[in-house]
Amino acid sequence: MVRVKVNDRIVEVPPGTSVMDAVFHAGYDVPLFCSEKHLSPIGACRMCLVRIGLPKRGPDGKPLLNENGEPEIQWQPKLAASCVTAVAEGMVVDTLSEVVREAQAGMVEFTLLNHPLDCPTCDKGGACELQDRTVEYGLYEKYYQKDPLSLPVYTRFEFTRRHVDKHHPLSPFIVLDRERCIHCKRCVRYFEEVPGDEVLDFIERGVHTFIGTMDFGLPSGFSGNITDICPVGALLDLTARFRARNWEMEETPTTCALCAVGCGITADTRSGELLRVRAREVPEVNEIWLCDAGRFGHEWADQGRLKTPLVRKEGRLQEATWEEAFLALKEGLKGARGEEVGIYLAHDATLEEGLLASELAKALKTPHLDFQGRTAAPASLFPAATLEDLLKADFALVLGDPTEEAPLLHLRLSEFTRDLKPPHRFAHGTPFADLQIKERMPRRTDKLAVFAPYRVPLMKWAALHEVHAPGEEREILLALLGEKAGSEAVEAAKALWEKAQSPVLILGAGVLQDAVAAERARLLAERKGAKVLAMTPAADARGLEAMGVWPGEKGAAWDEPGALYAYYGFVPPEEALKGKRFVVMHLSHHHPLAERYAHVVLPAPTFYEKRGHVVNLEGRVLPLSPAPIENGEAEGALQVLALLAEALGVRPPFRLHLEAERELRKRKVPEALGLLAFRTQALRPKAQTGRLYLRPTMWKAHQAVGKAQEAASPELWVHPETARAEALLEGAKVAVETPFGPVKARVVHREDVAKGFLYLSALGPGAGLRVEGRVLVPAGGEA
Repeated sequence: MVRVKVNDRIVEVPPGTSVMDAVFHAGYDVPLFCSEKHLSPIGACRMCLVRIGLPKRGPDGKPLLNENGEPEIQWQPKLAASCVTAVAEGMVVDTLSEVVREAQAGMVEFTLLNHPLDCPTCDKGGACELQDRTVEYGLYEKYYQKDPLSLPVYTRFEFTRRHVDKHHPLSPFIVLDRERCIHCKRCVRYFEEVPGDEVLDFIERGVHTFIGTMDFGLPSGFSGNITDICPVGALLDLTARFRARNWEMEETPTTCALCAVGCGITADTRSGELLRVRAREVPEVNEIWLCDAGRFGHEWADQGRLKTPLVRKEGRLQEATWEEAFLALKEGLKGARGEEVGIYLAHDATLEEGLLASELAKALKTPHLDFQGRTAAPASLFPAATLEDLLKADFALVLGDPTEEAPLLHLRLSEFTRDLKPPHRFAHGTPFADLQIKERMPRRTDKLAVFAPYRVPLMKWAALHEVHAPGEEREILLALLGEKAGSEAVEAAKALWEKAQSPVLILGAGVLQDAVAAERARLLAERKGAKVLAMTPAADARGLEAMGVWPGEKGAAWDEPGALYAYYGFVPPEEALKGKRFVVMHLSHHHPLAERYAHVVLPAPTFYEKRGHVVNLEGRVLPLSPAPIENGEAEGALQVLALLAEALGVRPPFRLHLEAERELRKRKVPEALGLLAFRTQALRPKAQTGRLYLRPTMWKAHQAVGKAQEAASPELWVHPETARAEALLEGAKVAVETPFGPVKARVVHREDVAKGFLYLSALGPGAGLRVEGRVLVPAGGEA
């Protein structure tokens, strides 16, 4: 450790720590605009200026002492930017002297030189770093009030400020106000250093400088993070713009349950509406980042909500009270035997809901228990790696598309290929200026091998990569096991895997949906002692598996017919609904299949409104907190399953959330952010015979409303030769028949997909499946 004196306090920090973080660690503050957590500091803003001194040393190298017996300090002639200066033993840092305060005030004044004073109309008002820095550091009496008896003058500049484009859209989700931009370069450096997409840059020079991109739209699934890190109101979220002031919104820290990563989010609400979703810092999981689907795809939660129970009367669903719904449950389930009842939870059901469903299934002695999006091989088949294990690994083998299946893995692999390690945690949290991060860092492409059914973004960082046809994962894994010869890339990846000391295996849905491939992947990992990150389509797959939510012998799966009576926490494929005697659906939004098949439909909360816990792909327990969103009479699965038990004449194991938490503690489930260790050998093989491949996507079908409508629109990828053979024109709109219902998609010709296959955006829990499907509307129709 290195001892540093900051003003009057002595602190010990690790070598290589920035002076800025030493100052924060000592309990002091320095203003900053240019630096942000996990961005390389470059000292562009010069707000974090401090005075630095080092002990004078004699010819023998020992510190010279003054008359008090203390080391004599030699101060540097100029102030230094604390974000780019590393600490040294015996260093003295001054952040409070007159010369430092004067320099900081001068930089605030310079920053405000051309900044418009439109705080009353700016969405950043109340959460603006420039406002805070101006109040804390801007007014300096030497500049503004030389005569104590005169009124202060708040600016020395009398000329007109610059005027440029104020409402410049960068993408369907982000708007740029160029007048407000203070040229801190955070957004430019973010794209270069975090997702690795160099899409923004400074254009022009001097006072004419502005941030811009060559084309409309930011070609990245992580563009929304620049709205969080922008220190002013220059970059704004269009889904939340002009809807409320920051102090009017209620902030709810919770967890995103769209995918298996489980990013920390803050849900901002006002008057029962979900206005905005922001990233919340969880260093172990998502650091401070969030994918665009998690950030901008929230408008569905407010639109078209089902707020009261619906009961089928006279052949159609009609609004009813909960009492009427319960009576309908009792009547519809009269005479039902326990083993004929199916319980099917949503993919984002909590641990508490999964535990109740499992206990209820045991009481009913039914094998029909499952959750939406369960794969043929469970995630718990593999020993789970953490995201920090990935950073410490020396080789990563990827079979799938992390950018779409578990988006934050893309950002972690960006760090991994740059040899970045988990940063030291200070008293103030993650370092603001992590000096191990450099600009334009070279990437270790030899640490990464990627195999996928189409070209994925991560292949640009992998020395070994190959595109294969859907279903060939099992052959690649057989070659990696050394039981057959593989392609040149596979053989090279096998050699690196065997040479690695601490490799990590990353598996996509294509492997998990194939029981044979998954079993081979398990053997590959166990022979090497490697840990695995399994990217399941279900957000809480590991948690629900640990709670025992799994079909029993002869039990029908979540997408299969079988149970004569069924509770669904989602809308299943139509084939699974046919022949049912009684169907209960528990939904947040109405659906045509519910109108056609359900006998009772009960209003459900979205994951934004749930209380409970989920388990992510690391096995980490993550908390959900309910945001105050208007949802009418919606009730969670705990209450609904308790009603179902009563209607069946079975005493529910528990009813309340507190009771469920008590049961979880009895089962040794860790507290929030703890790791849940659970393994199983269960497999449920499923036929994979079709030529329609459901391609994983970060966007989900229900998000296709509002600003996200275009982003969540399905695409049908085909090879140009296949397209010519089947008369599928580029850009044509076609309808594709799938087991999950017809899907309208836009045809896209791509050279990087296998001939003879159709790649359809999954937009849901069927990701990675190969199914039978056909194009219902040929090209030449709507284009």
